[in-house]
Amino acid sequence: MSVNVVEQLGSRSVSRTQGKLKATRTFHVWDSATPLTTPNEISQLFGAYGLPYFGEPFPGTTSLGATDWSIARVDGQNDLWSVTWEYQEVTGGGTIVQPPPPAPDEPTDAAVHGYIEVNASLSASHVDTWRAFDRATIIAQCATGGRHARGIPDQLNIGGTHIDAGGHPVSMILRQFEVNITLVRDGRFKPRNLLAFVWKRNETDFLDCEPGSVLYCGAAVNRIGERKFQYAHKFVYDQFFHMRQVPMRDMNGEALLGPRPGSPGMSSAEDVRFVQPFPDLTELRNIDTLFLKVT
Repeated sequence: MSVNVVEQLGSRSVSRTQGKLKATRTFHVWDSATPLTTPNEISQLFGAYGLPYFGEPFPGTTSLGATDWSIARVDGQNDLWSVTWEYQEVTGGGTIVQPPPPAPDEPTDAAVHGYIEVNASLSASHVDTWRAFDRATIIAQCATGGRHARGIPDQLNIGGTHIDAGGHPVSMILRQFEVNITLVRDGRFKPRNLLAFVWKRNETDFLDCEPGSVLYCGAAVNRIGERKFQYAHKFVYDQFFHMRQVPMRDMNGEALLGPRPGSPGMSSAEDVRFVQPFPDLTELRNIDTLFLKVT
């Protein structure tokens, strides 16, 4: 077994109900060697690996003891479990039961170092569009050697099918997905190391996505122990490589117009180009070496 236990930062709470104190703590539990598949397997770990045991005092007090618990699988995860312990006031001179001795192979706190969790969400929105392209064309143009290689526009008229009406754009569906990679690291917190990657796109294939299509948005960092930090890194994939269409405009801010191909007597934007608000590229795996396990 290679059991890992992480107490969720911010899960500790204390309340007073009908004159009595109560408290809760929540933990995430997983086994990186042999997946834990039933609640019974989790309950067998109580008193070890940092999980509370019956009667164990709530941190910082001797008046609250662990009395009740609940176990549930974390949504979207096959082998990650959430364990919540409830604490109540110890009365009547009750004694606190001592925990059982640790198993010979019980890991120390360092066992959670290197924990990785990946979550994703998909979404769609509308963006102003003057020219239509099929997906294959965009991928080809943004591939290495293409005119917009890795999402860096060539500053020329993009061509495509004219779909605007007299220079006025239509709404096109933009599909994106957001990926959050959460991991645990020991050591000092060094935020400046992360700043070097914020708002930069992937220079090479990343998360099984083409170079230039994934943007690093930053990270949320929580301290979960002595010299132990939880990093939640956020990435966004964009089907247009984060490029957006912009028509060339006159001095009044109106789109420059020209004949609409195939539609006599109608006009459309004459010159439309791509702009890239995130022009910088970098190797996103250099954010953390643990990314090599999931990318």
